[in-house]
Amino acid sequence: MTEDIIYKNRYLSKVQLESCRLYFQNLNDSFSNGPKEYISDNGSHLLKEGCWDRPLRLENPDNPIHQIIEQLKMDLGDFVIHTCSIRYLAYPFVPHSDIRSSEWMIENNKKYKPGYTILIPLSWKTNYKPGTAFFDCPPKEGQEMYVEQQAILPKFQNQNHAKNFGIKKLVAWQHPGDLIAWKNYRFHCSMTDQNYNYSDSDWCKEFISIETFFKKF
Repeated sequence: MTEDIIYKNRYLSKVQLESCRLYFQNLNDSFSNGPKEYISDNGSHLLKEGCWDRPLRLENPDNPIHQIIEQLKMDLGDFVIHTCSIRYLAYPFVPHSDIRSSEWMIENNKKYKPGYTILIPLSWKTNYKPGTAFFDCPPKEGQEMYVEQQAILPKFQNQNHAKNFGIKKLVAWQHPGDLIAWKNYRFHCSMTDQNYNYSDSDWCKEFISIETFFKKF
């Protein structure tokens, strides 16, 4: 595939989805991170944002994720995995890319070509409307601006930052097992739901998250 942004409805079969859910329900794993005070000038209007992560446990040969990864490689290309986890989102993130630093980018460019960031939702709260938004920065001519979709996009602490983002695509998640993927480094964020009460102690959506690269040689 060569698309910049990919959405596939019901990418996983019901059997694959249930197998994955049951496997991780039966693991006694700890979680890292979680909602915390966000002090950046580029932060969320909610003053907190974040998620819990748990290991994807690729070291376990009986893990049904292995079959899913092979399926993804057939469809997207033979990638290498940079980071992976199951994520439990608690607060929506404002637009961001996955670039850690200039030095990190330079070093990776020596060995890899950009791959895909991959999300596969496993579940979400019944009263929540999940989605992922993608942006151009700066906005392109004729694009809808970030502030024009403020009902479904997280608010910035400093609303002046919103002028930097034009909406490229809004992807509403339809079903657990869908596939949402995009070429690395694109600005993106979680779509928000104005009717949902975010919580420090509970998550609103659960998904497989895999960041990949393609080998250069």
